[in-house]
Amino acid sequence: MKIALDVMGGDNAPQSNILGAKDFIENNHNCTIILVGDESLIKEQLKKHNFDSKNIEIHHCSESISMSENKPSMVFKTKPDSSIVQSIKLVKEKKAHAVISAGNTAALLSTSLFVLGKIDQIKRPTLATHFPTKNGGFVLTDVGANTDVKPDHLLQFAIMGSIYAKHIKNTDIINTGLLNIGVEKNKGNILTQKAYRLFEKNIKGFIGNIEPRYVFEKKVDVVVCDGFSGNIMIKLTEGLSGHLHDWINSIEELEKNEPIRNILYPIFNNYNYESHGASPFLGVKGIVLKCHGASSQKSINSALSLANTLSKKDIIKKIEKDLKENLIFSE
Repeated sequence: MKIALDVMGGDNAPQSNILGAKDFIENNHNCTIILVGDESLIKEQLKKHNFDSKNIEIHHCSESISMSENKPSMVFKTKPDSSIVQSIKLVKEKKAHAVISAGNTAALLSTSLFVLGKIDQIKRPTLATHFPTKNGGFVLTDVGANTDVKPDHLLQFAIMGSIYAKHIKNTDIINTGLLNIGVEKNKGNILTQKAYRLFEKNIKGFIGNIEPRYVFEKKVDVVVCDGFSGNIMIKLTEGLSGHLHDWINSIEELEKNEPIRNILYPIFNNYNYESHGASPFLGVKGIVLKCHGASSQKSINSALSLANTLSKKDIIKKIEKDLKENLIFSE
């Protein structure tokens, strides 16, 4: 198993990426990480952190892409030797089974589409993420790849999200909800109303509209929305979880109460994005994982674990197979 890691991507690059790879390799000796980026910087970090392993390869790149990159959708032409472009090419050339980047989302998606292409019949790939809950968690899609969508896009997001959830949760029974401001069929805007009708006709296990306040309580496996709403939802949840964690840490009485801390901290840590690593672009012909821009060492380690799992499950072929059997829809 080989995973290409964009070492230059993210606010904490290259150090967090290198350290995350180190942590992962220590527990996964059958995997090889291809560190993609500036070779001199990579070797400097490897030496600094005493990281020497036969499970590491270096793929040198002379260019990198910033978070504020001008025209990120064109980087495969303007910066062909950048770490994002080269990482994705490694997957295309079958030199890597998956690619991970904490870099520019638009650059990662556009390059993935240009180099790897879309799965047949898919109009737009979607960015999906897993939310933990007491009921086992759910997949939220889209969380930022598509801010403006049409009803049939949401339908395809639902189908791909259901297939993804089925394989990562190891179950054939998937309940899908449409994120909305109310549960009634006629709630929401024109987009969600039209999407509701499509879901009714084409999504097995569609449970109707679901309000944001119920997604953590209701038995739902996939929650579908446009990328604008989804991105706001994950960032609000992330901020709230961090705020509550800091708030609890500030309560002096809890510092002295170890039993209570042992109960509360694992719960909050479960909602920490660092524990879940990355979000896959579903609909792309290859495993492409997007990490949080502020990814830490722990985040990168988690992302590598997810990439390893998805590769072992051969998730792309399973999605393609299931799409051929299920992608029939009409308004």
